[in-house]
Amino acid sequence: MPNSALFARGDDRSPVLIHVPHASRVIPFELRPDLLLTDIELAAELDEATDTATDEIAAAALRHTGLKPTTVVNTLSRLVVDPERFPDAGEPANVFGRGAVYTRTCAGGPLRAEPYPRTAELIDAYFRPYADAVTAAVDDRLHTCGRAVIIDLHSYPAAPSGFEDPIAERPALCIGTDTVHTPDWLIDAVRSAFASLSEIDQIAENTPYGGTYVPLRHYGRDERVSSVMIELRRDTYLTDPRTPDTARIDRLGRALADLIDAITAQVAS
Repeated sequence: MPNSALFARGDDRSPVLIHVPHASRVIPFELRPDLLLTDIELAAELDEATDTATDEIAAAALRHTGLKPTTVVNTLSRLVVDPERFPDAGEPANVFGRGAVYTRTCAGGPLRAEPYPRTAELIDAYFRPYADAVTAAVDDRLHTCGRAVIIDLHSYPAAPSGFEDPIAERPALCIGTDTVHTPDWLIDAVRSAFASLSEIDQIAENTPYGGTYVPLRHYGRDERVSSVMIELRRDTYLTDPRTPDTARIDRLGRALADLIDAITAQVAS
C-alpha cells in the first residue's frame, strides 16, 4: 500500500519529532476524477487548505538546530486524506464534511460525492499506513530517548474558512495544547522561542484551532509522549497564498530550532 510519510530519523539524543501533515498539494492522478472541482477551483481550494511552506520552515529549523530532530512530512495533500482526523464517526469535523476523507470544500461546497463510495478504500490505502509510520517514529524516539516530544507544525489563512468560527481570535501564532500531553513547560518554551520575532505580534492558545496530534496508540495513556501544535497565520511568512518570503521562513526556522534545542535540554535535565 502507498505510504505518504517521508521519514527522516533524528539524532539519538533528540526526543523531538517534527510532524508536517498538511504542506503538500500533491493529489494522485487516479484520484483526481473523484474531486468535483474544475482545475481552477481545485487550485483555489488547495491555496486555502494547504499549510504552504510549513515543510520549508521545518527544513530551515534543521539547518540551525544543534541535535537534529526526527521529521515526518506528509507528501500528499490533505484532500487525499487528512491524517490528523479520527477515521470514524467520532470525528467532530464530519459534520462539515471534513473528516478523514473530505467531501466538502473549505467554503462548504461539494468536493466529493456524498456519500463517497471510496472512503474505506482511501482510509486503508493512505490513512492507516501514514498513521502507522508516525506511530513507529514516536516509538523509535521512546525506545531511543525514553521520551518523545511532537511538534505538530501547521498554518492557517488570515481570513476564516467557511467551517471555522468567524469571530474566533486569529493570532500570528496559535499554540494548540492537550490536557494530558502538553505540559506547561512546553507551552512556555514555544512562547519563549517565538516571542521575539517581529512577525509574531500576538500569541494565543487554542484559537482558532485547538488540540495537538498524538498517535492513537499513545493518546491519553502514555505520558512519555508530549505534543504541542504550532499554527502560524500565513500572512506572517507568505507574500501570497503560494509564495513564501525567504527571509521570514529562515527567521521562523531559527525560532523553531531554538524551540527544538530547548526541548532537548529540558528532557535531558
